[in-house]
Amino acid sequence: MIFLSKNLPFSFDWVGSTIELNNDEINKDSQETPPTLRKRVNRVIGKNGRENVSYRKVPQKSWRYIRDFVTTLIELDWKYMLTMFLGSYFFTWFFFAGLCYMVAISHGDLLFDAETGQRLGEGTAPCIVGVYDFTSMLIYSIETQTTIGFGEKYPSEECPETIFLFIVQIICSIAIEGGMISIIYAKTARPAKQITKLKFSDKAVICYRDLNLCLIFRVCDLRQQQIIDTKIRLYMIVDRPTREGELIKTHTELKLEGNGHQIIVWPETVCHIIDKTSPLYRYKTAKDFNAAQFELYVSIVGTSPTTAQVTEARTSYLPREIFWGQSFINLINYDVVNERYVIDYSNFNTTISVDMAKPLEDEADSVTKKLN
Repeated sequence: MIFLSKNLPFSFDWVGSTIELNNDEINKDSQETPPTLRKRVNRVIGKNGRENVSYRKVPQKSWRYIRDFVTTLIELDWKYMLTMFLGSYFFTWFFFAGLCYMVAISHGDLLFDAETGQRLGEGTAPCIVGVYDFTSMLIYSIETQTTIGFGEKYPSEECPETIFLFIVQIICSIAIEGGMISIIYAKTARPAKQITKLKFSDKAVICYRDLNLCLIFRVCDLRQQQIIDTKIRLYMIVDRPTREGELIKTHTELKLEGNGHQIIVWPETVCHIIDKTSPLYRYKTAKDFNAAQFELYVSIVGTSPTTAQVTEARTSYLPREIFWGQSFINLINYDVVNERYVIDYSNFNTTISVDMAKPLEDEADSVTKKLN
C-alpha cells in the first residue's frame, strides 16, 4: 500500500536518489569532497548476474582444467567448444590417414610399374584396396570414421596393422560423437542458462509501506512454468576498515518479508524493511543514499519444474540505482471478459513519485478503510 499526499501529483519521471537535494546542497557536497577523492563503487556482481572477479597467477591452472575436462567443456563458450570438436574431426582424419599412409609405403602398396601399372609391393594384395596416394588415403580415413564406406576403398586381410588402425579409428569416432552430443545437451539444459529466464527490475526504490520505510525491487519469471521452492536473498557488500588499517569487503544479509520465500506467479515486489536492525538504517535521507558506497547483491535460488535442477538468478544494485521517494506501479489487472489476470510487462520498471513524509496511523487506517 502506498500513502500519497493530497497535494502531491503523480509523476512517471525517474526522479532518482537526489529527489530531496537542491543545487546548493549538491554544490556544497562537491566543495567538501573533491570528485578526484571520491571512491568509485565497483560491482562485484554485474546486472546480468555474472561475477566481476578474475583469478590470476593460479598455480597449475591449466592442469586443473584438464583434470576436470568435462566441466571445462561445459563452461566453455559455444564458439570454442564447437571449434574444438570440429578440430578433433579434422585431426583424427589426417592423423589416421597419415598412419595408414606410412603402413602402405612400408608394404610397398604405393609403388607401381610405369608401363603395366602393376603393384610392386609385398604380398598378394595391398593393405588398403583402392588407395593410390595420400589424397585417396584421406578419403578412406573420412569414409571409415563417418561409416559411409566401404565401396572401392576398404582394408584387406594382408596387413594386421591396418585392421588395428581401423578398429581404433572407429572407437575414436564413437568417443568424439558421444562426447559432442553429451556436452551439447549438458550446455543446453544446464541450470546456468536458466538465469536469463528470471528478470529483475533495473532499479530499486525506497518508499513507505504500512508505515515502514522499505527498500523494494521487482522480480518476474516470464516462463509458463515458473520455478518452484524459490528462496530470495539480499546481501549488502561494503568495504569496512579495521582498527589495524586493513580494508576488507564484508557482506551482511538483509532480512526480507516472508524470509525471502515467494511464489513468483506474476511480477512480485521484494521488500526489505529499513528498521533499526537494518544496515541501511544509517541512511536517513536521499542525500545519504546518494553519497553512500555499497552494493546490494540479490540472489534467487529455485528448482526448475521441467528438469528438477536447481537454478539461480543474480543481480546487483548500486546506490545510484536506488531511487528515493519512488514506488513501482501496479501491473496486475483482471480481464473480466476472458476471466484471467493480465500483466502489463511494458511497465515493469515504471515508477511514480510518492510522498516521503511518514503517514500517521490514523491517516493510514482511514486510507485502508477507503480502499477496502
